[in-house]
Amino acid sequence: MMETCLIMYDRFIEHVARIAPNKVAMLSFDGSVTFAKMDADINRLARELLNTLTPLPKIVAVSYQQMHPHWMLLMALSRLGIATASVADDSLIAAKEVSVLKPDLIISDALFDIETQAQVRVLDLEWYSKVVEGPEVEPVRLTLDPDRVVRIAISAGTSADRHRIDFTARMLEVAILRMAEQEYIAWVGTEKVERFPVLLPTLGFGSIHGFLSTLSIWSVCGIVLMVDREQYPAAITMLKPSLMVISPSQLQAILENMPVDIPPVKDLRLVISAGHFPKELREAVKERLTEHMRILYVTSESGIIAGAHITQVTHDDMAGWIMPWVDVQIVDDQDNILSFGEVGNIRIKSADIIDHFYEDEEATKRQFRDGWFYPGDLGILDENGCLRIFGRVDELYNFGGDKFYANKIDHILRVVPGVEDIALFSMPNSSGVPEPWLAIVRGDGFDVDKVSAVLEKNFHNLPNIRVMWVNQIPRDLTDRVLRYQLSMAATQQYVATKK
Repeated sequence: MMETCLIMYDRFIEHVARIAPNKVAMLSFDGSVTFAKMDADINRLARELLNTLTPLPKIVAVSYQQMHPHWMLLMALSRLGIATASVADDSLIAAKEVSVLKPDLIISDALFDIETQAQVRVLDLEWYSKVVEGPEVEPVRLTLDPDRVVRIAISAGTSADRHRIDFTARMLEVAILRMAEQEYIAWVGTEKVERFPVLLPTLGFGSIHGFLSTLSIWSVCGIVLMVDREQYPAAITMLKPSLMVISPSQLQAILENMPVDIPPVKDLRLVISAGHFPKELREAVKERLTEHMRILYVTSESGIIAGAHITQVTHDDMAGWIMPWVDVQIVDDQDNILSFGEVGNIRIKSADIIDHFYEDEEATKRQFRDGWFYPGDLGILDENGCLRIFGRVDELYNFGGDKFYANKIDHILRVVPGVEDIALFSMPNSSGVPEPWLAIVRGDGFDVDKVSAVLEKNFHNLPNIRVMWVNQIPRDLTDRVLRYQLSMAATQQYVATKK
């Protein structure tokens, strides 16, 4: 017999609506929504979906461009005990996401033109507005299993393969509460926090870390800003967020679009999700945006692993101190534990960690072994539990018998005048031997001889390098270079020149 589930992420909204009904939950340039209004609208949507979706699907993917209705549909589906996923409104991206997520139903606000075995229901904004503007309804009360799957996401790794990861209601509850508690402890331990958090979300619906960040803010009676990416600079100056969870590349984009005469934001705190946060960018953010920053090392599979306040950061690749609920070891390729200060494979053990990828036995065996999760990152651990990230295991290249860290080469070359962005990757030559390639985004004053001189000085044993000019270096949400995409692009260019 199933027990009544008190673990349901929409219940955080219901709880705050009882104790602080007039507290603002959502804020945008068009106005605000209280927790009471949000909870009532979730009930209306849940009741309408209960009558519309017959029989109820197990997994629903939501593709709504606007943040507010997207979140409300996720909450309403949760209230019905339906697992949810979020997919892009771009058809090419959505097609790839849906092929991994495998939903039973897709709910979209517009025509969803992709090939899929899932049913598709277009419930447009007119339908949505009609439902939430209707009369109040009785809440939907269902008996649900607390260990059922409630959220589906895609692992945000850097390999060419994408994996589906499933989260139960119990796992989400623990992650939300732990994130809220850790956020409070991390800041109060180093700075004075004067008000309820006002979050400007930047990581997107599909990111499990972005999803949990938003829910953790609502769980502590905070406000979430509902604005588009193009509105970030205006939202920072006018809506006054107190918190952003963001990647370095997103920070760079915001700085490039911020008016130069805008003063720094006094109360803004930044949580930077990255394994590398360069000093030049740190200084630019401190000067133009805020001095209140904290770094995190996060994976989709295991949540928050390590973190540190910006004043404690001593290296660009510092990930921070290991969280108290996480065990981290650095091991060699035979899983022998390495000494402090030695570079090796990172492996993680935590009560919160998932233990498999959905319907992918090979990848599961490769990355989940003996209770440990292997994220594919290289790192160093010191005696005090401080972790540094040296890049990906598959970014440690062997060229001509010598080993090279792609991350290290990137960082050294990126500061060469005229280099806007750069990334090393590997391609086999006609004999199948791996050769080094550089993808380069050229800026003003670019001089290839300057790049060659830096390479000769720092990596004299690196074989001759081929160059590919690109407009942008592809990266994931944590700013890791997607080197396999560069290899694919180079292959396509090579094939095109041979035609």
